[in-house]
Amino acid sequence: MDFNVVGTIIAVILTAMVFSYLLGDNPVFRLAEHILIGVSVGWAVLQIIFNLFVPAFDYILDTSQTGNLDWWLYLVPMALGVVLLFRPLRAARPVTNLVMAFVVGTVAALALAGALSGTLLPQVGATMVPLTSGDIVGRVVLILGTILALWYFQFTVFRVNSSGEAAAPAREAAATTVSSRVRVAGRWAIMLAFGAVFASVFLTYFAALVDRLLFLINLKF
Repeated sequence: MDFNVVGTIIAVILTAMVFSYLLGDNPVFRLAEHILIGVSVGWAVLQIIFNLFVPAFDYILDTSQTGNLDWWLYLVPMALGVVLLFRPLRAARPVTNLVMAFVVGTVAALALAGALSGTLLPQVGATMVPLTSGDIVGRVVLILGTILALWYFQFTVFRVNSSGEAAAPAREAAATTVSSRVRVAGRWAIMLAFGAVFASVFLTYFAALVDRLLFLINLKF
């Protein structure tokens, strides 16, 4: 049996099941969704087992035999994971809640560090470019868009008089008016950025659609 032919047939069937959504939501399309989710979860579980658990156990066995104490660092997260398995038990909820809080805090810290090092700092570095060479217009647009987007999150504090109404001197009122207009421009800059991201996502989906159509058109057994 040629497994390539079998794989091609399965791919054709799944593709047809997904395209059945063009006729409306139906059980065939939902079955394709369930298959996709099940395969994705199974693939993720296998990746965790063979790329995380198995190397960790091998490292623990090797370091424990050589007398190295680094294997204790692997036992701590494994013990926490075993504790989380008892979460369905009501009596173990206080302990599992502490472990879950520790996990959520760790993930939040890693996400914050990743956002700073992967998004904020590169964005700051991307705006610190010379305007004497290269795509000068594009760099100016990038710098202005970044400044306007950051200005949008600038908040103004009004002084409150004895009657409870906001009051500000003429100079501060004029500055507030200018700031509000700049914030409107910043809102448009953010909308343009979101539009560009949405367009890139749409192009990704469109490329996937074209790939599936070409797969069906050029189908050969």
